Amino acid sequence: MLRMQNKPAWQKPTGYAASHCRTCAAGWTRTGKEGGMLTVCLLDREPVLGDMTDCDRFEAKEPA
Repeated sequence: MLRMQNKPAWQKPTGYAASHCRTCAAGWTRTGKEGGMLTVCLLDREPVLGDMTDCDRFEAKEPA
C-alpha cells in the first residue's frame, strides 16, 4: 500500500472533509495543540486532504 509523503496532516479540514469526513463512521478526527486537526479515513488509512470532493462510502456516524 502506498503512503502519503510530504503532505501536511495537521490542518483545518475544509470543504467535503469538514462537512462529511469528520462525521463519517469510517473516520476519526484528532485535534492538535495549535488548533490543527487530523481527520483520517479508516478505509484509506491516511489523512483526508481538503481537496476531496466526494466519497461513495460515506456513512454518517450514529449519534452519541
